[in-house]
Amino acid sequence: MTVGSGLEEVGMATNAGGSLSRREFGKAVAAAGAGLVIPAPGVFASGSDAVRVAVVGCGERGTTDAVYCLRSAPGVELVAIADLFQDKVDAALEKLRTEVPGQVKVPPERIFLGFDAYKKVLALDDVNLVLLLTPPGFRPEMVAAGVEAGKHLFVEKPGAVDPVGVRSLIEASGRAAQKGLSLVVGTQQRYAPQYLELVQRIRDGQIGELTHLEALWIGDMELWHYHDRQPSWSDMEWQVRCWPLFTWLSGDHYVEQLVHNLDVVNWVAGSTPVVCHGLGGRQVRTGPQFGNIFDHFAVRYEYGNGLTMFAMATQQRGISTRVGNVIHGTRGTAHVDRGTASITGAKAWEFDGTGSSGDLEMHAALIRGIREGKPINEGVRLAEATMTGVMGRMSAYTGRALKWDWAMNASKLDLRPPRYEMDPLPVAPVAMPGRTPLV
Repeated sequence: MTVGSGLEEVGMATNAGGSLSRREFGKAVAAAGAGLVIPAPGVFASGSDAVRVAVVGCGERGTTDAVYCLRSAPGVELVAIADLFQDKVDAALEKLRTEVPGQVKVPPERIFLGFDAYKKVLALDDVNLVLLLTPPGFRPEMVAAGVEAGKHLFVEKPGAVDPVGVRSLIEASGRAAQKGLSLVVGTQQRYAPQYLELVQRIRDGQIGELTHLEALWIGDMELWHYHDRQPSWSDMEWQVRCWPLFTWLSGDHYVEQLVHNLDVVNWVAGSTPVVCHGLGGRQVRTGPQFGNIFDHFAVRYEYGNGLTMFAMATQQRGISTRVGNVIHGTRGTAHVDRGTASITGAKAWEFDGTGSSGDLEMHAALIRGIREGKPINEGVRLAEATMTGVMGRMSAYTGRALKWDWAMNASKLDLRPPRYEMDPLPVAPVAMPGRTPLV
């Protein structure tokens, strides 16, 4: 039977070649995370023992992560830094030395450049924690290498851009658990007070039985991370410097941005989706300077027991915007975003505390876990949220309905280029639903 020749056929391909069934995969997930205790968010470590940190990836968001990490607890020091480009390192160090003075202790010999720079960071014996902040396309290989090197890791989201990468992340998470290593991931809403209180109220039945979920990142953004290509840049340098515009590096904005909101849906549902069917396209950003990603998506998911979820993501200038999650139940509806949370219905409620992104609390928990010998391992959760996005994008790119089990276990999609060098690298064609093959 040909894989991808219809929804039922995709599902029937699940167990081919000894791949995991959904039940077997669930057992593997449980085993990877068993016995791991997450320290309470917001509790800051007070010990004087230094945690020595290295950064791999010096983009704007990555540098912000490093600032949060260094601010999250006393005795945290940055001792090494790596990126492909010197100008990125220089900009990151300038910001870090301005915002966290006294905690940046990076001598010139601990500045590493190039595609193998992360390996040089991982070889440093005195580094306790490595922040992996590169474009997502590089992430699975770096996470695997970090775990192999015995380092605690902070890993930005998403965890991968394709099913091959997701499976690698799950394997690395299992090895990290065996080694007692932390693997904390950048889905910081799980540490934000408004999200925590809302989810607990949902768990307590305040909106009744769940019926329908929404994940929304409808953004007024047309030129996301766009830079004019310079004459001196190779194809590879252009694509890496403008990485959000290329699927092999970002996963598309549906995966790279909406993964936050998809993770919240999985958190609320307490499970991963069973099937999805997506639509999308490229209507506004149509020129080759915009890489090969879409500018709008709409994907419908089905979870177990009749629960459904609708996800929308756009990057188009001039449209109405909405970013957050909506959770519908039989007795009410919940709304949550980066600043607020509320419930309407029979038991109305509105969050009256101070909203937070969760970033500082997340890094504080990571440092505390390292110091107390209580590792936090969120790798499988990141893999699940990432796959929720990846399968939605795959469905929208091909126009095909997909089952989770097939995407997780049978898909052979691997978007990595043949080699990492500053050489010519043709841009993959923009996906065309109904024509782009399902791999």
